[in-house]
Amino acid sequence: MRFGAATVSFLLFLLLAPLPTSAQTRALSVAGGEVADDFKYLVDNVQLDVEDVVTAPLHIASPDSVLRSPKFYLGLASAGVLLGGSFALDQTLRSHLHNMSSRDANLLQSISYGSVGASVALLYGYGLYSDDARARQYALTAGQGAGVAALLAEGVKAAFGRLRPSQNHHSHSEFFDGGRSFVSDEVAPVFSLAAGVSEYFDNAWYVAGPIYSLALADGFGRMGHDAHWFSDVVGAALLGWGTTELFLYLHEQHAAEPSRWRVIPMGPQAALPDDRSVASAGCSVAYFW
Repeated sequence: MRFGAATVSFLLFLLLAPLPTSAQTRALSVAGGEVADDFKYLVDNVQLDVEDVVTAPLHIASPDSVLRSPKFYLGLASAGVLLGGSFALDQTLRSHLHNMSSRDANLLQSISYGSVGASVALLYGYGLYSDDARARQYALTAGQGAGVAALLAEGVKAAFGRLRPSQNHHSHSEFFDGGRSFVSDEVAPVFSLAAGVSEYFDNAWYVAGPIYSLALADGFGRMGHDAHWFSDVVGAALLGWGTTELFLYLHEQHAAEPSRWRVIPMGPQAALPDDRSVASAGCSVAYFW
């Protein structure tokens, strides 16, 4: 009976709902075009990201290579110092957090997931509403970073085999022992999403502080479950943050270098990166100069 009543209510809503006005129709059409552009943006950049990452060692001699930038190695050194310092806090923070109730730990994780995820969704929605392509692209890049960071975290887990605190709480140095503690594959994607939001606002303190704090709440929730050491959380945070930062950098380079081979999805009237349009369907291989 509930299903039948719900069906009748839905049909009545369709019959009685006002038809969209011409302005609403135009707005939906514009939004649909923006979504299509965003899909092309993702397809375009993902293929170039793969090419850039795979061929990066071949271009190390180039003056413009990121692998020759002092900032790159300074960033790596800073990340190493931060990760190394976090190991010193493993036992101390565990002693304060591992007795957290399961309910509180779950609440922290839910708040983290919900707030950071909603922030990215709102950023994309804002981009649609205000026709701000940069907002939409940062949200999409954050999502791409989150997916890749989650996969990388799985690889790191398998490589290091660190035991969880619940498996050996007396020592935090049990690596290569078949464990899955280092790094947290739940924390890494949350920090990827947070990085996209923070970068859109140029890492302003009033955005970076709250969004990264909310992402860190997920790590504290995992520690409350006694599933991770603090260094697992910091390692995951660096992995997630770094993945999104890398993709944002690469996508800026792609926009500045239109003379690259691209496989572009085509619709009935598709726009090319140089603002030309073609009537086509399917897929096109293009080179622009």
